[in-house]
Amino acid sequence: MTTNLYPPSPKSVPKKLTALTASYQTRAFLAILSIILFFVLYGALVVALSYLVIWAFTYDMVSVNKLTILGKIGAIAGTVMLWFFTLKFIFKLKNHKRENRIKLKKKDYPQLWEFILKICEETGAPKPKAIYADPDVNAYVSYTNMWLSLFLPVRKELTIGLGLVSCLNLSEFKAVMSHEFGHFSQSSMKIGSYIISANTIIHDMIFARDKWDDLLDQWRASDLRLSFAAWIITPVIWIIRQILNLFYQFLNIMYSSLSREMEFNADKVAISTTGSDAIISGLWKLDSGFEKWNNTINYAYLASQKKLFTQNLYTHNNLSLARIKEAQMAMLEALPADNRGGKTYFTSSEHSKVNMYASHPPNDMRQDNAKVPFVECESNEDSPWLLFNNKEALQIEMTKLIYKQYVNKIPQEFCSTDEFENFISSENHGKELLNEFGNSFENRFLNIPEIETIENDLDGVDLKASAYDDLKHRLETIMQPIKEIENLMLKAGEIAGGTTKENSFAFKGKTYKKRTIQEGYNELLTEREKLFSENFIEWDTDFCKFHLALAKKFGDQNLLSNLYKQHQELTIFYKKTVAIKNTIYGELAQLQAQEVSESDVRRFGFRVNDLVVSLNDDLKSFDNMTFVALPNIDSIDDLKEAIIDGGEFRKQVGNIFENGGFNILLTNIENAIVHCQRLDQKNLGVILEYHKKLHEHLKS
Repeated sequence: MTTNLYPPSPKSVPKKLTALTASYQTRAFLAILSIILFFVLYGALVVALSYLVIWAFTYDMVSVNKLTILGKIGAIAGTVMLWFFTLKFIFKLKNHKRENRIKLKKKDYPQLWEFILKICEETGAPKPKAIYADPDVNAYVSYTNMWLSLFLPVRKELTIGLGLVSCLNLSEFKAVMSHEFGHFSQSSMKIGSYIISANTIIHDMIFARDKWDDLLDQWRASDLRLSFAAWIITPVIWIIRQILNLFYQFLNIMYSSLSREMEFNADKVAISTTGSDAIISGLWKLDSGFEKWNNTINYAYLASQKKLFTQNLYTHNNLSLARIKEAQMAMLEALPADNRGGKTYFTSSEHSKVNMYASHPPNDMRQDNAKVPFVECESNEDSPWLLFNNKEALQIEMTKLIYKQYVNKIPQEFCSTDEFENFISSENHGKELLNEFGNSFENRFLNIPEIETIENDLDGVDLKASAYDDLKHRLETIMQPIKEIENLMLKAGEIAGGTTKENSFAFKGKTYKKRTIQEGYNELLTEREKLFSENFIEWDTDFCKFHLALAKKFGDQNLLSNLYKQHQELTIFYKKTVAIKNTIYGELAQLQAQEVSESDVRRFGFRVNDLVVSLNDDLKSFDNMTFVALPNIDSIDDLKEAIIDGGEFRKQVGNIFENGGFNILLTNIENAIVHCQRLDQKNLGVILEYHKKLHEHLKS
């Protein structure tokens, strides 16, 4: 590795910069204490139940008769069931192997390994056993075997997300890697392993419903002379679960508190190698990198519906990042100076959108931690991709893995880079026009009136520019209460997430605090939906009427009418799909709240199948409309394919609750709803684009 690929380190670093704070040590002590307490109590429970099993087998029956024999059998069966209840998690122990990674061998990636080992040397962290790449905006440290790590000094692995590599410079990449190696050197990572193990045990006992629960249900359903023991142990199981649930919450509070200190300390390690700004500027860039990468994956999925596959998704991700680079650099330059040093990147307690940082402290707190004391350091603006000797081969291999695991398709042939970029460009067609209306169409449907009715009343419409300006002013007025509600919804989310100093908000004369925040949020949501459904009908009618009149005089009235009718059809289909989803979940909740027989479950399965498959009749109704092509949707068959793979909802055979068919049906419904939202925005974009063409004829 050439020396200039390893970014410079700070010239001066405070001696105790990475020393563990008293707060860190206190939280680590409390976390260890909570783990010891849990395992002592859990061990005592297992031992007590073991003695109970032995007692059930060995106690003397005073006399031998039918009643005492049934009592003996019930005692043995009941205590054995309780004993297995505490140990059933053992049968599920697995060291989950991640399937979305590619191992980066030292001989294939010598410069990356040299870079990483140099960070190890600088931070004093142990060397990783292996380095892996995964597809995403990601980086993390993990044990090669979590269960063995409880008892043995197991070495750790480093995983680097290729999406992360694309959106940072070399100094920021070094800072993120140093942060991860800060975790490498933290012995408190082992505390995390113990807490995860305890959580696995508790979660299985409290929440998991498996063959053990099925056996208990069947036992309770048998003759009372045989099932009395099952009815005796049922409340015992309930009590154990309630106690463990309290421990579950307590352990996670303890670990969450420690985890926060671990992140602050890992940031200090990063600062010791790259200065105060690199880790924070990297964090600032990751949100846009995360958004662009998610878009790239989404484009891959959507293009696959048209059998378009690209050989290298990272080419397109890097192009999308290049398109925003100039604007991003301008925003970076415009950030205010921080009187402690460097820039002020974050001014509010928002959490990062990136999954790897979702559970970390809020951004502004990490910034404060990084800036005190401020450590200055020179930055290297080169791309971290320079460290990957075989970057293109790696990107192509990772793209194949993404198609297989994320998109569930195996490409047979690939399109050109330009062809895929044209698909992306078409997919974004019209989005800028949606933004012109203050995102008023983002969370609601355009209420298209009956076209035949308004077409008879177009001659008297005022087609002056001032009339259109009046429409836009009216929209701003109607949107004002919506925006106020959405600001309160945002505040409610911040209160719930603990990212604001405020602890309550008021709405309609009622104050909602953290304990009632969900109730308040639901009230806001209900009020917003009410405003959407009631306040926009007149405006939407005037909006459509104005443009139909404009089209009648200066354009193609039939084209616009057909676009409006197509929008109506898509809205109707969307609403029916949502209604079917709500019906299924509602009836499922009713079944779960009562005792049901196998025939009840079977009938519900048939009903779910019928409800989902009934949507095929609605898909067929699209054949009767005059189709207007949309970006990347060239025909009615394409439209159906864009809603559901294969263009139709398939019936699931067999016992859908055992063979996974129920989940497939629900997934198809959920996906169809998301796809309808995409089609709604596409159709609306085409409508607004045609409106804009008509505006050329507006009179001043």
